[in-house]
Amino acid sequence: MSTKELHAVIYKDAGSDQWAAICLEYNIGSQGDSEEDALRMIQEAVEFHLEDIDQQQLDAIDNAVGSEPVIHSFKIRAPAILDG
Repeated sequence: MSTKELHAVIYKDAGSDQWAAICLEYNIGSQGDSEEDALRMIQEAVEFHLEDIDQQQLDAIDNAVGSEPVIHSFKIRAPAILDG
């Protein structure tokens, strides 16, 4: 069975005890009770989502990542949501 390496951003949700995971290549999300569980769950979610997909559909949703992802924090000016 062939494999493909994908990238996931995993972080602890601020509003719960859950860990959130997002696959960057396919914009698929999942969650788990721990960081390791979230990684297992995102792998399962991506595999399930791609199980019956054809090549044309895959090409339409594939967002290839050309390097190792880097997470940056940044600030925004948005009075409508921040000063509400």
